[in-house]
Amino acid sequence: MTGLSKAEASDVRTVARGGAVQIVGQVTQRGLSFLFFIVAFRVLGKGGYGLYRQVSQVGGIAAQLGLLGFNYAGMRFISKARAGGRLGEVRGAMRVAIAGAMAASAVALVALILLAGRLASAFGDSPEDVGELEGLLHLAAVYIPLYALMQVLRYCTQAYKTMVPSVMTGNVIQPAARFVLGVGVLAAGFGVTGAVSSLVASVGVACLAGGFYVRRMLTTEERAAPIEYPARPMIRFALPQAGASLLGVQTLGLGIILLGLYSTDASVGLFAAALSLQGPGTVFLGGIVNIWAPVVSDLHERGELDRLEGLYQTINRWIATFSFPVFALLIIEPDLFVRLFAGEQGAGAARIVAILAAGNFFYTGTGPTGYVLSMTGRPGVNFINSIAGVSLYALGGIILVPRYGIVGMAIVDAVVTSLINIVRVIEAKILVGVQPFGRSFAKPVLATIAGAIVLLAARYLPGAGTLKEIASVVVAAFVYIAVLKRLGLDEQERYVLARIKKRALKRGGKNDEQ
Repeated sequence: MTGLSKAEASDVRTVARGGAVQIVGQVTQRGLSFLFFIVAFRVLGKGGYGLYRQVSQVGGIAAQLGLLGFNYAGMRFISKARAGGRLGEVRGAMRVAIAGAMAASAVALVALILLAGRLASAFGDSPEDVGELEGLLHLAAVYIPLYALMQVLRYCTQAYKTMVPSVMTGNVIQPAARFVLGVGVLAAGFGVTGAVSSLVASVGVACLAGGFYVRRMLTTEERAAPIEYPARPMIRFALPQAGASLLGVQTLGLGIILLGLYSTDASVGLFAAALSLQGPGTVFLGGIVNIWAPVVSDLHERGELDRLEGLYQTINRWIATFSFPVFALLIIEPDLFVRLFAGEQGAGAARIVAILAAGNFFYTGTGPTGYVLSMTGRPGVNFINSIAGVSLYALGGIILVPRYGIVGMAIVDAVVTSLINIVRVIEAKILVGVQPFGRSFAKPVLATIAGAIVLLAARYLPGAGTLKEIASVVVAAFVYIAVLKRLGLDEQERYVLARIKKRALKRGGKNDEQ
């Protein structure tokens, strides 16, 4: 038996099930992206890969403008309509979200095409690079409406508190298509142009999948209900949320942009490689937030703040459990991971990896706080946070990059990431009345410290080389798990494990019968 109430068990079950699906998707997406990064970095070199990342980052920023926050608006208002039994608003919210994103993305597409020449002049390392970069930006413009449509379709399905359609569309189909197409065009010698083209084409494939899933999600009652269009409240929600999403430090990729303006393509390539190595540490956070967002909206709409805070603290503990040991590894053994995944061309990225990991302790350790603010109707607060964060980031980059290069950019990234996420925790406590740190949060912290001590102690043992470093990582991982086990499981973990065991036994029984 579990000590959880029926409502608490339902919340944990919803988040655990949706999070598990999303984590599988995140692992698939990031695994394929990581493999593509390895291939692209070695085929294109750090300069060519840096050029590709600049183009994809500019396209990504323009695509966020094209979304204009309508993906979040669609998810929130569909969730609210379903929770309130207003079935006519479900299709209406979907249509408003799609129409708004398509209109905004058309404007963003035209703007990028018109500004491509000026952007190419600003980012190009030499006059010879400008023409190539302008053509690549024209190609990236096609990505904008496709990405906007894909995201809106994905978020509409998430409002049903299920992650399978969204994960299949954005975390499996799109990255798989990008990997297959991207490796193919790189092998054929199409270089950066081929890499950008594969990105655009893969999002087009994902849009078809997203449309298919949305049509399947609508219930018979929702299809039959007269359509109601909550356009005005959706627009009022979408605009500040768009600013918060666009100006998020992680979303904006401002480090790549600033290095592209004030440094070289090679520096961008090394910084991008260091960012890619942070990916495994953010998988669990990325996997939990999309199912967390509609749950926040639902519980807040019902006035269940105690349930919201309890679930918030559970999720944050889970995130820390899976992310803290990864970032500790990246801080203590950055050279090992750079050698394994970037090869000789990654020389110089190790220090950047460690600095970025220090900031990511705060990014993951404070949990999905931004969603708590936005999904309780406070996107404007997130927007203000984002403006402050981007302003500090840009100012720090402008001051430090010309003098200290990528090291200066990494320091700015870590400091701003830490400050903004600490501020969000304080705001969530004051404005919503919830905070992410329960007493059991100490468990992953203590286990991480124990594993880190093992890694540091291993440096004083005789011998050297990659095999010794890998062996010390394995031993530290066992120590981490042992300490966690010694500290014990909480009610939520016992409940989840009991359900997994029950399902496994049930399936095993079916197999035996067969």
